[in-house]
Amino acid sequence: MTPRGNAGYSSEMKRSLYAATLCIASILSGGAIRADSPEIDRFVLGNGLEVLACRDDATPLARVRVVFKAGAENLEAESAGSLSLLERLVLRGLSASVDERASGPLEWKGYATAESIGFGAVVPSSELDGALASLASVLASPPMDALEEAKEAAALAVRASASDPDAIYEAAVTRRLFSKYPWRRDSAGSEKSIRAATAESLAPIASAYLAPGNAALIVSGRFDPAALRSSVAQRFAGWKDAPAARRTVPAHPKPGVTRPTWLVYPDPSMPEGKGSVELRYRGPDIARDGAASLAADLWSGLVADPNGRFKSAIFKEVPKLSAKDGISAGYVSQREGGTISVSALFEIDPALPAAERARAFKERVRGFELTEMRSDPSYYSQQEYEAARSRLAARRDEEADDPEGRIEALAFWWSAASTDYYLGYPSAIAAAGPKDIASFIDAYVMKNLEVIAIRMNPTDYGRERASLSSSGFETITAANAFWWPK
Repeated sequence: MTPRGNAGYSSEMKRSLYAATLCIASILSGGAIRADSPEIDRFVLGNGLEVLACRDDATPLARVRVVFKAGAENLEAESAGSLSLLERLVLRGLSASVDERASGPLEWKGYATAESIGFGAVVPSSELDGALASLASVLASPPMDALEEAKEAAALAVRASASDPDAIYEAAVTRRLFSKYPWRRDSAGSEKSIRAATAESLAPIASAYLAPGNAALIVSGRFDPAALRSSVAQRFAGWKDAPAARRTVPAHPKPGVTRPTWLVYPDPSMPEGKGSVELRYRGPDIARDGAASLAADLWSGLVADPNGRFKSAIFKEVPKLSAKDGISAGYVSQREGGTISVSALFEIDPALPAAERARAFKERVRGFELTEMRSDPSYYSQQEYEAARSRLAARRDEEADDPEGRIEALAFWWSAASTDYYLGYPSAIAAAGPKDIASFIDAYVMKNLEVIAIRMNPTDYGRERASLSSSGFETITAANAFWWPK
């Protein structure tokens, strides 16, 4: 999570453009607790609140986090951004309700994404009960007195995105890949929907989604288990659930586009003489296709090998790519809205127009390498499968050894799938193999359609504009990138 000033986490846990980071994010989020990691005590209150308590006496601190299966995914276009506004309001309430017994300032942090909202803090173990009291009080009745201030800050963030090259590019690709419900992939909302929000419009959203039956409370660190159970029951038992108010959302369609969609973005942040090309597919959703999501994670571990067949063949066969380590591939696992990405950096060359480069890249990746990977079980050897699993395991080990990483993983996987999915991950990955990879590629590449996007400096774009236009590329601008009208 990326800090937003000193107030807390970013309102959108930003994914990097390049699939190298996408792959790493998938591997990191794909972690599960090792056998030698602290044990999880799981229990559920009568109101539906799931509690995950992970004791670790190696630290004098306790980490507390509440996470909700709620985000832009749950909203209509008219209410887009409402849960992010509630995140700001809850954070303000938490900051104002620091327990008087606290030995120092308690910094609450939060985040709001397309699929989840979370709030957390790190406290001395002796002050855990006070932190839980503050959390329970504010969540039961989010304060609305600072709504206008929150709306101003949220609107400012939306306006700023229109001048951020990464945000423009990401919005353009997302808008096309999730064109039926694009606002559901955008936690920030539109300035129009933010300005229209009122205390009356936010109250039912808060009641439905910031609710105990839609939440997990995660506590990690040093605490007395019996005292924690007592504190949680005392503080949260009176919090009312509203399950009837939560709606079931339809899946984003697959394919995400009705034809291969070609985009070019004249990006002022790209150095002159350099470009990037990306294939992005609508990928598996954990909530709807957990088996394919597992296979996609394993696939990410396989294609991450810088010296493996996949990257080596692409670098060899597609002219003027910048470097083998500039080729990236990976899957971003999500409850609703998974994506697959393969990208590469390339050198601008007048003798090889960018449009031709993009087509050659697509043909090599989809028409050759992924086709072979699907049909040939020996595309990767057993040793390479074991190495991929080892890479995934190494990331899991790093995560399990880090107190913050452990609670992040628990929060992510609880909101994206379930605690059982999380705990069963190692054995599930160990059981996955070539047939699962082939099935995943068949369903999410061969029977799917992609967005093909180029980023290049505006000067380079100017030289190739006619060629790109005649080749069917749509030019991305700040005016047409976002789902909301300017």
